[in-house]
Amino acid sequence: MVPTVLNARQPAPTHLLTLWLHLPVVLQGPTGRIKVRSSLEASLADCRQTTNRGSDGKVASGKPSGSWLGAMGYLALLDQVGNAVLHMNPARVASGNSGVERALAYFTTLSDDDAICIYALRNSLAHDFSLVNLPPRHRDARRRKLLTQLFTLADGPDALIIRPGRAWNPRRPNSGGPTIINVRALGDLVEQAIEQLRLTHAEGKVRLRLKAADGTPISATVWSKGRFFVHSV
Repeated sequence: MVPTVLNARQPAPTHLLTLWLHLPVVLQGPTGRIKVRSSLEASLADCRQTTNRGSDGKVASGKPSGSWLGAMGYLALLDQVGNAVLHMNPARVASGNSGVERALAYFTTLSDDDAICIYALRNSLAHDFSLVNLPPRHRDARRRKLLTQLFTLADGPDALIIRPGRAWNPRRPNSGGPTIINVRALGDLVEQAIEQLRLTHAEGKVRLRLKAADGTPISATVWSKGRFFVHSV
């Protein structure tokens, strides 16, 4: 149930992170009630709906969870987290500078190579909703090899990532096989990352990342512009 707050004041910048993590809330305004939502809460709700998950983040019994759109939503949510916050004492520092890799390094135990693989899936789905990721040639050789992927998406009880016996080679004649990603396990991974993010915030170890996705410094006001919205209820 959405809590109701009457005559609430505009939040101070220091409360932005808490609100982003814990909205929605209903406020009483001069023209009626409005629901204040955060981009994290809204995207998480949509991901859950698309993948047949309840408010606890778990897939409903007997329901499928193999939605490509849901997988892309969860990957975008990782991007959002990695670009929104900084962990003050992470167990691992990501080798890449993507939001996806930062979020996975901060709030999961996934290895660096596995995080790069998940980032490759994010690129293939987000750029043109395909199952192939071909990185730019200017990448270093090892990272380019890890990012070069042909994917198959599955919905089942298997491991998150199943790699082929031989890495896929896009050059003719094509060789190797696809990397299988269990999108149900991907959703579980992101749900657990959000839970860990909230726990880490409660411990005082998370702060705003006041940079745009490209690293350009931004203010707390700009940080908040794309992460909060309201509508009448």
